[in-house]
Amino acid sequence: MLNTLSPIRTDRLLSPAVLELVKDLHDHFGERRLAVLDLREARRTALRNGEVDPLPETAEIRTGDWLVSPVPAELLERRVELIGGCSRKELIEGLNAGAKSYVADLWSMTPNEPGCILRAHKNIERATDFRLAYVGADGDRVRINPKSITRLMIVPRPLRALDHTLSGPNDPSPAAFLDLAIHAHFNAAKLLLRQGGVYLYLRGLSGHVEARLWKDMFMFLEKRFSLPRGTYRATVMMDNLAALLEADEILHELKYHSAGLSLDPQAYAADHVTLFSAPDRPVLPDRQHIGLDAKFLRSVSLRTISICHRRQAHAMGAPAFILPPNDQGVMKPGYLEMIADKEREAVDGHDGTLVGHPGLVNPAMTEFNKSMARAHQMYYQRADHTTSADLVESPQGALTTEGMQQCIRTVIRALVSYTDSQGLITQGGKLHDRSSIRLSTLLIWHWTQSKVCFITDTGLEIHADVVKYLIRKEGEKMFDRHAPEKRERAKLAVARLTEVVLSPEIPPDLLEE
Repeated sequence: MLNTLSPIRTDRLLSPAVLELVKDLHDHFGERRLAVLDLREARRTALRNGEVDPLPETAEIRTGDWLVSPVPAELLERRVELIGGCSRKELIEGLNAGAKSYVADLWSMTPNEPGCILRAHKNIERATDFRLAYVGADGDRVRINPKSITRLMIVPRPLRALDHTLSGPNDPSPAAFLDLAIHAHFNAAKLLLRQGGVYLYLRGLSGHVEARLWKDMFMFLEKRFSLPRGTYRATVMMDNLAALLEADEILHELKYHSAGLSLDPQAYAADHVTLFSAPDRPVLPDRQHIGLDAKFLRSVSLRTISICHRRQAHAMGAPAFILPPNDQGVMKPGYLEMIADKEREAVDGHDGTLVGHPGLVNPAMTEFNKSMARAHQMYYQRADHTTSADLVESPQGALTTEGMQQCIRTVIRALVSYTDSQGLITQGGKLHDRSSIRLSTLLIWHWTQSKVCFITDTGLEIHADVVKYLIRKEGEKMFDRHAPEKRERAKLAVARLTEVVLSPEIPPDLLEE
């Protein structure tokens, strides 16, 4: 598994102790990881075939009267958590923004490239005890406020992700093992002392068997470093249908290591496209109609609240990625809608929410302060009236040429910027992470492959030639005045996007290539 000749192995983070821990994780859990990934594919096949129901073999867990382990006092209030990348600037601004937690995302907002991953881990390690700094545009040294009480959380890479840091391109190793090993070795004891635990968000978890594997890895690390049981606490993103159908079971498996559930509506919508898209099915509308008020995403939100509060776990809201007003107070389209989303989350019963920009912390905090008088709302039990059909009901709305162009611009900009080691990109007045870029890619593919796709207002038929023209036109227009190197990247991005959307196969994650 480990290639000892890799030059990057000389990095200080890859100490003999860390390498031994990665090897031990692989020895203990490597085969189980492959088995749960196989099980995941079988479950997805069943969902595609219309078996959209909870698992009959776990009915006793769903109907049982049990609770997760009590939330640690240090984690009880999570009103607003800021999620972002792992650069020095992002970590420092995140820990200084006034949010209850800063969530350093090693997957959705960090390129999965050895140099980027190691830099991210170094920055997280230094941020753990406030040793991180950067030089601002005015030449001043910017540091983490020593009085900051913002918790530091991370998002490790998901079980399916592979890492090339310790091995060659033909012999990748599980990315989650490396993330857990580095974080446990360098940061776990310090985080336990400073904030009462090691807190994580888990992405791409699609069932209770995967949750059991994560739990066992947490227990392995707690034993290895003589940490109390429950030091590791994970908030699981409900970013796919399979996970939501097993939400009770996931909480039950984690139990002593649970910090609740959260939402990733963009990833959930992307999962919906991969499961239920077909050339002869009705087409999905512009992305603006696939918001938190769409029935299937609102159903996800309400079901999550109901399940979490029944089990006395946190139900966190969805990340907001709209940009805040500029220095002149000019608001981007969608900003007021974002405020309304946060108000609705608080009124519905969420215990907190996520934002993707420091400038959104105070507006989101204001909405939760108005509607959430206590540190959380776990005392409020919302009845769950959602059905399985609600969770898969396709959103309705218009499809416009501008909507298609926005998706095309998002993907092309991401592919061009990714080579500059940028995890988050700005396009159309919004920040876009991996989930957002994935959703845009899948929507373009979905529209292209459809046999019944027309622009709502004009009746223009969307077919391969139209899409090829739009992609080429947008790629040329976006970067026509840039340096030759960037124009060449744009040409490659246009060619790759065109290739995947014209293929009948579900597009791969273009940021993993």
